[in-house]
Amino acid sequence: MVARTSRAGSTTPQEIADVRVPGRRSEHAVVAGLRGAWLVLPVALGPAVADALHDVSTGPRSVASVALWALWAIGLTTTLIPLPVTLTALRLGAPAVAIVAIWSAPAGGGAISTAPGLLMAMVVVVAAFSAPVADRFVDGASYGDERRFGLRAPGPVVVVLGPVATLVAIGGLALGPVLLIDGRWVAGAILTIVGVPTAGVAIRALHRLSRRWIVLVPAGFVLHDHLALAEPTLLQRSGLFRIRAAPADTDALDFSQQARGLALEVMCREPHDVLPAGRGRSAGARAVEVRAIHAFLCSPVRPDVVLAAAALRRLPVG
Repeated sequence: MVARTSRAGSTTPQEIADVRVPGRRSEHAVVAGLRGAWLVLPVALGPAVADALHDVSTGPRSVASVALWALWAIGLTTTLIPLPVTLTALRLGAPAVAIVAIWSAPAGGGAISTAPGLLMAMVVVVAAFSAPVADRFVDGASYGDERRFGLRAPGPVVVVLGPVATLVAIGGLALGPVLLIDGRWVAGAILTIVGVPTAGVAIRALHRLSRRWIVLVPAGFVLHDHLALAEPTLLQRSGLFRIRAAPADTDALDFSQQARGLALEVMCREPHDVLPAGRGRSAGARAVEVRAIHAFLCSPVRPDVVLAAAALRRLPVG
């Protein structure tokens, strides 16, 4: 098929192929919306932030303005480079934008000046944590003829641990510098010294969640999940019996980590050896802890897209 080129731009063969890939159209649409919302943040949120900084002295106000512009530029850049590491950065930046929008709202001149900023902040947060964005950024690290799909975060992480870690990361990076800008040198120095390493620990934990995925490769099906497995496991195409939505009465080994939503059941033709995470690390213990399983459960963020992509690759689905 030949792509037509117009004066306004061109359509590459890769873009045409992407339209036919299951789930790719929604990924492009949501990521484009995210980029657009981030791009207009200065216009939508800027007036309220300016009002909130109006009574701050000139020096600190200038430093805060430069810092906010720099963070906005970094955030916009992350939306343009889909990778697991930029997904982590994006999922820290989006809540930070929401915090700034909420903080600046009371200082706004009214609903007309504050509503656009709050709306754009909400759009950024919803898009950043959406399933299509997760899959697009996770798949950005793919190479060769493979496709990666993000896994849902464990239930306890979604409800408690994830939000707490996000607040710790943002607070650890921001509170100390904010106090220093305000001239509170002792408190600012202490919070910076304590907060930055603490934020680093929280960010590392959050980034590990961005590095969990399913991979469809020419050889078969790979589960890459450090929370469930000590090492990724590959099910060869010839060893796959069926990939399907998990029934309620399944007896498959649960690798979903209590994630909410529909799980997939991956069934093997013959027992398959896996090494569950958190168990023997030494060579001797590893041989003992290997388990032979006939099926397992996993929870991708978009199970319907995984099934459609697996069917397109002629893996046994249904």
